[in-house]
Amino acid sequence: MIMHRIAEDLLVYRFPPLEGKHYGFNIYALLDPDSTDVLLLDTAYEAQSREVRADLEAAGLRVTQVILSHFHPDHILGLDALENVYVYGSPRCQETLGLYEEEDNAQRFAPSVLVNEEDAWTFGKRTLQFILAPGHSPCSMYTLIGDEYVHVADNVMTSNEGQDILPWASFELIQSHIDSLETLRLFASRTLLLSHGVQINDPRVAEQAIENRISYFQNILAGNGGISFEEATRGCTCSFLHSEWLIRKEA
Repeated sequence: MIMHRIAEDLLVYRFPPLEGKHYGFNIYALLDPDSTDVLLLDTAYEAQSREVRADLEAAGLRVTQVILSHFHPDHILGLDALENVYVYGSPRCQETLGLYEEEDNAQRFAPSVLVNEEDAWTFGKRTLQFILAPGHSPCSMYTLIGDEYVHVADNVMTSNEGQDILPWASFELIQSHIDSLETLRLFASRTLLLSHGVQINDPRVAEQAIENRISYFQNILAGNGGISFEEATRGCTCSFLHSEWLIRKEA
């Protein structure tokens, strides 16, 4: 685990990939300078969340709130390492929880508060707002942190070295993913905080990352989910890792 201080009140805990994978895991910690409270954005797996909790508690801080960008296991299972926290998430969370968890577990990981795009609330010195951004999952959402940062969930992913990772969505959600990436263009001047990979500070890099992913998805749609990886990435200006995630249309 490596901890990096992005701002006075914003930390990122970065973990290496699991064996055979290229993507690591990020847990962001937003601090309240007037209290010992901490808000986490995503929790990764339990072991990783436990390390973050221990590091924060060693500094006299306590996790009290969690925002989940979406409800895939590598974002929610870390909740098992936390106690008495308020959890915020998309109103579409059950569409994902119902796929990945048994019914009792789905309730265990269900958010305390369902957020809406009209919501705006304050933690520490930051105003937080949300944009529903389905694509990678039905329940994916962006979190705007003040006017400087946007947490992008898994709609943009890189390795811990910054190499692009092939985006994923079910074939039926590709157009939704494209629409969500088009929305992200509106915030490309902010720092993009990735759940997997390194933050993107340069608007030109952000724009190109968005464009490459849209181009890939448009190629998949044009080929009706039946084209090769080379055809799907034609026109992209990067080399994507995890080519085995190539989207196919189910028969």
